Amino acid sequence: MVILYVFTYPVIQKLYTDYVKYSASQLKTELIRHAKGSVNLTQVNLEVESYEKSLEAAYGLNQPLIVRFALQMKALITFHFGVTPPGVSYPGYTSSNNIAQIIAVALPRTIILFTTGTVIIIAVGTLLGVLAARYQGSAYDKAIPVIAVVHQSLPTWWIGFLLIAGLAYGLRWFPPGGIVSAGLNFSREPLQYVASLLDHMTLPLLAFFIVNVGGFAYVVRSLTLATAKEDFVLTAKARGLPERRIVFGHILKTASPSIATQAMLWLASSFAGGLTTEIVFVWPGVGLLTYNAVLESDEATVMAITYVLTLVLVIALFLNEIIKGLLDPRIRASQG
Repeated sequence: MVILYVFTYPVIQKLYTDYVKYSASQLKTELIRHAKGSVNLTQVNLEVESYEKSLEAAYGLNQPLIVRFALQMKALITFHFGVTPPGVSYPGYTSSNNIAQIIAVALPRTIILFTTGTVIIIAVGTLLGVLAARYQGSAYDKAIPVIAVVHQSLPTWWIGFLLIAGLAYGLRWFPPGGIVSAGLNFSREPLQYVASLLDHMTLPLLAFFIVNVGGFAYVVRSLTLATAKEDFVLTAKARGLPERRIVFGHILKTASPSIATQAMLWLASSFAGGLTTEIVFVWPGVGLLTYNAVLESDEATVMAITYVLTLVLVIALFLNEIIKGLLDPRIRASQG
């Protein structure tokens, strides 16, 4: 992380400087807008200048290079991302303007929907892909690439609108958007809150599943078919081993490290949410937060979200190496 920060240091300093200037201009606009009677520009400028200096001190922009680097690294490690610009708030998340608290509210909501959906996609996609490899050359096997292309070509927002029109407004089976019904509180009504949460997440989860399950199934199919052409598989067939044992005991076991890598990357990307899905279904997660932050020119929040997601990806890649070592006997043998 330190090495990555060193290479991106000039860009980050420029972003911090622009953010401080933008926040100061936002504060000046807010002070003038809410001023009662005549505006004392001298007093306004003094307050803006004081606020700008406080931001520079908070981000270490008034410190020497080495001190500034140490302060900003400490802030990143301790997840101190500062506050949103004056006049910028995210009421759908929290009343606080602390960026770390806002992300702490958005991230679990994204995990509930998209990480859950990704786990389902991995389970179903793996099953479909393995079955395609087992029945290689059959109509089912040939249908998987077609399904993958069709599913990947479907716009998420279009699927979302169809589900909302048909199941929410047409049949009235599910709510069209949001995360829970208004007025519900988990501490007072935990069962009703969970039931409402599951009810609200059904449509976005279904849209996410429809668009992505074909792609993962195709990936698993390709990995398993490539393994099925290996010599040890042909030898197992020549020995007359049962088809089920060949598929699950030889092909899937050998392909499992590659499948695990794909699964880990999909899980890591799920923490970013889905921009169009969250917008269509008004799901207040990381994707919708990023969209709103861009509209508000809130560079600090966008950088904080990017940092958190990058950290998640790095952790996922690290865990993937451990999992591959456990699944692949060749790696264990080389380490031994």
